[in-house]
Amino acid sequence: MSYRILSLLLGLAILAGMAWLLIFAQPLLESLLIAGLLAYLLDPLVCRLEQRFKLRRALAAGLIYGLTLLVVTGLVAAVGAAVWGQWPRLSQELFEALTEMGRWLEQPVTVIGYQLNPQTVLVNLRRSAANTMATVPLGSIGVLNTITDNLLWSTLVLVSLYYFLKDGPKLKPWLIGWLPKAYQAEGQRLLDEIDLVWSVFLRMQLLIFLILGFLFVASSLLIVWLFRAGWLPLSPLGLIILFILVYTGIQQVDNLWLRPQLLGRSLRLHPGVVLVSLIAALALSGLLGALIIVPLLATVKIIFKYLHAKWLGLSYWPEAALPIEPKSQTTPQIPPKEAIR
Repeated sequence: MSYRILSLLLGLAILAGMAWLLIFAQPLLESLLIAGLLAYLLDPLVCRLEQRFKLRRALAAGLIYGLTLLVVTGLVAAVGAAVWGQWPRLSQELFEALTEMGRWLEQPVTVIGYQLNPQTVLVNLRRSAANTMATVPLGSIGVLNTITDNLLWSTLVLVSLYYFLKDGPKLKPWLIGWLPKAYQAEGQRLLDEIDLVWSVFLRMQLLIFLILGFLFVASSLLIVWLFRAGWLPLSPLGLIILFILVYTGIQQVDNLWLRPQLLGRSLRLHPGVVLVSLIAALALSGLLGALIIVPLLATVKIIFKYLHAKWLGLSYWPEAALPIEPKSQTTPQIPPKEAIR
């Protein structure tokens, strides 16, 4: 068997393996991707700790990893305590809202001369809920399997996060080592440029999360304060609808303006391309795909420009012209005749 046929078969086997991973091992890839993004975000802290206190990489990664777990656990506990403290009032208002919604659904509505009876829809919903509750013992195994799977993938994310933090700097030299020696220098520069793209993306993504968190918290506190002060004469149902409208409006501002503008400018992509890719990724692959589609496009753009330059026989990184040394203004020294001799 010739070398070309063997290489072709090996390439087809690698493509088949990648397709199998994308189709059947999607939860595994998503867990590793989440761990990798978190490690990439925390890596500057590990490097700073390692350089500042002259610590070993494993010790610095362990300290940042433990501190991250403590912060996340503390935030979850604080939010849970706040919700638990306000739960009696929230449950009462939710019950009132559901009661008012039930009364509203029981009233007939006339639309263009036709009378609609929403009570039929309510009866069907109650019947469906009753049927669902009746089949809970039969579906409990599926629910238990789902909970177990989520725990397993969460454990995989936590374990992978530590090892990514600890051994992440070894990944780039490992990839460079697979290239021929003639291309290792260019491969290093290409990976450095891709690395810069992802670091800029993560910083912009963190800024977007902070802006969205501020908008959500500020709007929620403002609505609750206006409702408690009597400036919003709304029923509990109207208050819930107002919250939904405000949250939907903030999300649309994020999708249609904030994310395309910030990510497009920072990664040198057109805002329209960013918007279309976000919508397509959200519809096809969910939230995680929408999160990484923009840096993936920027990475593909870099690789395409590099391959295009190599195809045309050009240099992807044009070297700067050497500076021309200024001529000396002093009169040149004429050597003596003895020296010439």
